[in-house]
Amino acid sequence: MLKIYNTLTKEKSDFKPIEKDKVKMYVCGPTVYDSPHIGHARSAYVFETARKYFEYIGFKVVLVRNVTDVDDKIINKAAGELEKTSGIDAGYALREKCREVAKRYLDEYHKAMDSLDIRRPDHEPKATENINEMIRFIEALLKKDHAYRAGGNVYFSVESFDKYGELSGQDARNMRSGPRADADGDKRHQLDFALWKKVKSGEPSWGSPWGEGRPGWHIECSVMSTVILGHEFDIHGGGLDLVFPHHENEKAQAEAKTGSAFAHVWMHNGFLTVRGAKMSKSLGNFITVEDYFKKHPDPDLLKIIFLSSHYRSPVDYSEDKVKEAAAAKARITRFIKNVELEIERDPSKNVPIPDRDASVSSFRRAMNDDFNTPDALSAIFEAVQSGNNFLTNGKTKEACRERNFIVKCADILGLSLKVQDVDKRSAGEIESLVAEREIARGRKAFQEADAIRERLKEMGVEIEDTSEGTIWRKN
Repeated sequence: MLKIYNTLTKEKSDFKPIEKDKVKMYVCGPTVYDSPHIGHARSAYVFETARKYFEYIGFKVVLVRNVTDVDDKIINKAAGELEKTSGIDAGYALREKCREVAKRYLDEYHKAMDSLDIRRPDHEPKATENINEMIRFIEALLKKDHAYRAGGNVYFSVESFDKYGELSGQDARNMRSGPRADADGDKRHQLDFALWKKVKSGEPSWGSPWGEGRPGWHIECSVMSTVILGHEFDIHGGGLDLVFPHHENEKAQAEAKTGSAFAHVWMHNGFLTVRGAKMSKSLGNFITVEDYFKKHPDPDLLKIIFLSSHYRSPVDYSEDKVKEAAAAKARITRFIKNVELEIERDPSKNVPIPDRDASVSSFRRAMNDDFNTPDALSAIFEAVQSGNNFLTNGKTKEACRERNFIVKCADILGLSLKVQDVDKRSAGEIESLVAEREIARGRKAFQEADAIRERLKEMGVEIEDTSEGTIWRKN
């Protein structure tokens, strides 16, 4: 039975979907005002991995990931890119520039996720395409006295919702008894949040019963998730930084409107740091997905770094971690290549994985424990070790089973296991020669192994025999 840690209950429990054999997931997507970075990649990859594992164990998954395409950050970015204009033209120019900025960075986000082989969601609603639904949602909250109008804005009243603070684990009574006035004097309570914001000069806006304006950030996710998935759905995901106030506010307004539960399970991925510090342009450690690919054309290496930490735990990125990931991948691909050479010699030895295979059980046990990818990786490397032992002892069929298990697990984890190197024309030949040399060394045919080393040297390839196996690189 798959167990998932639920931020709402603060414990792991058996996952039981609302509908049999179907999982409905909503994940907070990008606010499209800047280039996607490796932190965005981690969050997207975490929930893609969960999605693929659900599919592996027999569920049909419906994944929704929203796009925030109207927001203060988008407006500020657009304003910064505009040349100074005045009057009516200024407002029109800013609105057009906002659309341009949002489209540009959404295209970048798609390109980045595609380059990482992270599939698109089943639905990708945009905030600007759901304004009418948001207005109807706000009207329902006003009718139930969970919201109020003030100064041209509409606010959600946290004092009207007894369970406010439940998701983030804060005491609702203490939160509601805090300061009761906003600096601007519009809000009744400092924690009240905007459902609708009155228009500011030149900014994108839409008509509403409360005048021209635009929706608040929190309302969009409550609306778009329930429009597509229904009032109740299985899993809501996002980064740990979204627990409060964003997800707390989502939950409050959705449950206040319907009087029923919203998301049953809340999953949150941990923070990503770079060389031990939070990513920051001022610190020079801000790494976009494009920056990563300029140095490392292999998406598997970034994914292995992510997999090496539990999704709820922090993960630190560094060049040393990339090197470790490269060595780890090399161990896997060397073994697979060695087995494939044996299969070429005798295809009958390529046998399927038994359903009750020990390696399969180990992998599933790890993933069933709240998607414990570090332990799942360990299961793969144990299979590599046992597979190498089988090869050494001439047990090719057993090695083939381990190889097939690894390939299946890699697919579930989104690893291609393709060799990404500087010379694509010779990559396959190099890998074959390295694999043949390892087999020769295993047979103690050292003269043959030395001859292969010399051939590789002539091709400009340097090899190093380590305790983890043979590592090669182009000179």
